[in-house]
Amino acid sequence: MNAVLSKLDPLITKFGLDNTDQMEILKGPCSKIGVRPAHVVFIGGSVALFSILFGIAARFLSTFISIIYPAYRSIQAIESQGENDDKQWLTYWILFSIITLADSTIGFALEFIPFYHILKLALFVALFHPQVKGAEKLYDQFVHPLYLKHHEKIDKGFQKVQERVKQQVQ
Repeated sequence: MNAVLSKLDPLITKFGLDNTDQMEILKGPCSKIGVRPAHVVFIGGSVALFSILFGIAARFLSTFISIIYPAYRSIQAIESQGENDDKQWLTYWILFSIITLADSTIGFALEFIPFYHILKLALFVALFHPQVKGAEKLYDQFVHPLYLKHHEKIDKGFQKVQERVKQQVQ
């Protein structure tokens, strides 16, 4: 079995999944069955991708994948001593929130686009993939300039809302 699975190793490296061998949650079960955690992640990801491609639980799986890996990496970033990866994960969650809000607002229309969930998943993977770092790039090009332009108005709006809530609570 390992001879067959070892043929996946170049793909695992190509897709940047070698670091999944360090996932503590997978180490124990994988060592008992004698496979690399990266093999389990690659095969599980492939099954999920084909399920999405053929419309089997596409919405759930694309959302699940877009949350689980980034959440795990965000926890690692919090627990690490350096701040090298903090911007990547903070910008990912900002963009994830913006996209999810847009999707919940106009998603009904987007559902009719062929392979919508595959495209959405591809976008999220591009945002969180450690070699692409799409979240940082999109943040720097689009969100940051908008923030600089409008943050004072937004801050004042939030301040007014806080004051009104405070008055209502008292």
